[in-house]
Amino acid sequence: MPRHRCPDCDVGMEQVDYSTAGAAGATSRMRIDDPRTSGTLGVGGMTYLDAYLCADCGLVRFYAE
Repeated sequence: MPRHRCPDCDVGMEQVDYSTAGAAGATSRMRIDDPRTSGTLGVGGMTYLDAYLCADCGLVRFYAE
């Protein structure tokens, strides 16, 4: 069973690869500061984002997992 469902189509979303702009040849992942790991907003751990695509409508969402 898919982990995420499209809010528009109610179809299971598939995890997809994505790329970010950066140094030539470098691969990087988007990340956010995760306040849940330290209890202080903007300080603490980092959580990487994963991209999910709805094959029906093309919606892409990023989830911090």
